[in-house]
Amino acid sequence: MKLTKVWPELTLHHQSLAKVHLQDLFMNNPQRFSEFSVSFESLLLDYSKQKVTQETIWKLCALAEERDLKEQIHRLFSGEIVNSSEQRQALHTALRDRSDTPLLVKGHNIKPEMKKVLAAMDRCVTDLRSGHFRGATGKPIKDVISLGIGGSDLGPAMVNEALHRYKTTDLKIHFISNVDGWSLAALLKHLDPATTLCIINSKTFTTPETLQNAETIKVWFQKALGQDIQKHLIATTAYPERAQSFGVAEENIFEFWDFIGGRYSVWSSVGLPIALALGMENFKDFLAGANSMDQHFYSAPFDKNMPVLMALIGIWNINFWGCKTLAVLPYDDGLKQLPDYLQQLEMESNGKKADKEKGFVPYDTAPVIWGGVGCNGQHAYMQLLHQGTQVIPVDFLIAAEGHPDFEDQQKLLVASCLSQSKALMEGSKDKLALGPLSDAKLCEGNRPSNTLIYSKLTPKVLGSLIALYEHKVFTQAVLWGINPFDQWGVELGKKLVNEILPHLGKSSIPGSTDSSTAGLIEFFQKNRFER
Repeated sequence: MKLTKVWPELTLHHQSLAKVHLQDLFMNNPQRFSEFSVSFESLLLDYSKQKVTQETIWKLCALAEERDLKEQIHRLFSGEIVNSSEQRQALHTALRDRSDTPLLVKGHNIKPEMKKVLAAMDRCVTDLRSGHFRGATGKPIKDVISLGIGGSDLGPAMVNEALHRYKTTDLKIHFISNVDGWSLAALLKHLDPATTLCIINSKTFTTPETLQNAETIKVWFQKALGQDIQKHLIATTAYPERAQSFGVAEENIFEFWDFIGGRYSVWSSVGLPIALALGMENFKDFLAGANSMDQHFYSAPFDKNMPVLMALIGIWNINFWGCKTLAVLPYDDGLKQLPDYLQQLEMESNGKKADKEKGFVPYDTAPVIWGGVGCNGQHAYMQLLHQGTQVIPVDFLIAAEGHPDFEDQQKLLVASCLSQSKALMEGSKDKLALGPLSDAKLCEGNRPSNTLIYSKLTPKVLGSLIALYEHKVFTQAVLWGINPFDQWGVELGKKLVNEILPHLGKSSIPGSTDSSTAGLIEFFQKNRFER
């Protein structure tokens, strides 16, 4: 991908701002907040603490126009092939569009199929939550194990954690993703097979980690209940025939499609654990919030478009200021898993250097995403953000409304969040006032951040937030000229698992194995039964 005509202009513009301090931009413009913030429904994005001017935004928007972003957004929503390496659409937005507007895939309107799956989920949720759905012994289900990995785990687990206050059932949902036997053993030890249901979330139904855990749980059911365990298994997959071969009854299989990427699957039947915990109406509100952000992204002008602005600011920080990482700091315990979720969304989507023109990009792409819950972080990694040698942009997230019985906590929480963004921007105003060790105490400020503030964390707001980051990632991919919908690096790891696994437990190691891998296998062989 070649550099655009606007790129050199942005480089020169960056040089003109190199010695400008963020604090000066505020001092010279009392209206800076109103000029550099945008709101949508109950979300507000304040990007005034980024080192940008109106000229920066104009040039970045010109870059988006030069990359034909508007047309690419249209192609995404209209069902054209946007996953060029796999020749697929990416239609996660269709999952939350409950209108009757047809959407064709290979000449076939997929909307009725999507609505059919949603209706089947609704019936399943009603039956399980009411106790009508019963296991092999006739007992109602009390515990649900959700098996998955990557997007089929990170999404549902994050949403259930974030919206735990909306839980309206006694059903207990347990998430298992890793193949660490200790975790699975600890969980199964406290569950009754007769009142437990297992949801196997696997797009291809070939993912080794998920299938290994599923096989272990299947045997656990069989030992306790005999062979009649179909009432204890549910599958969500794009390959229902594989789920049937595993032993899942046809009526307990909830389909999604190969044009839904794993990291975008939370809106599909993979969201069944969310619907079970929160109820179907809350799940539909979650979808509705994402759909609202979809419409905003599709129609708003670039300089008022929240996902586009976040993407452009990210490009500005990564490619012109040389920032290698992005800290995502929610000041909301419910969002403690959001940084993990965004790691997959951003780094698996845009962590690439191959462009769509069979070449390589001449610039950095996705940053390393990391973060954690706000106030705790102030006593840990915020030190590096304030005084470290690296400049690390930050996304702060905070709710205006907290628990109604703990208003003082919420005021302190908000004050903590705002004080950190202010300190990153301003730094220490007066070095002389710092007294002894002033050099060690000095915080230079001039460190960029966004603040996303929302009314409160409802299903609809969370849906909007996730869709906001999805569209930010897509926009950046368009501007970088890369494909955000494949993941060949992940596929390589899966392939090598299948090469190494057969040699574990054998006495000989193939001579073609590299010395490091061979040495590690040998150590494993000698030490796996040590007590």
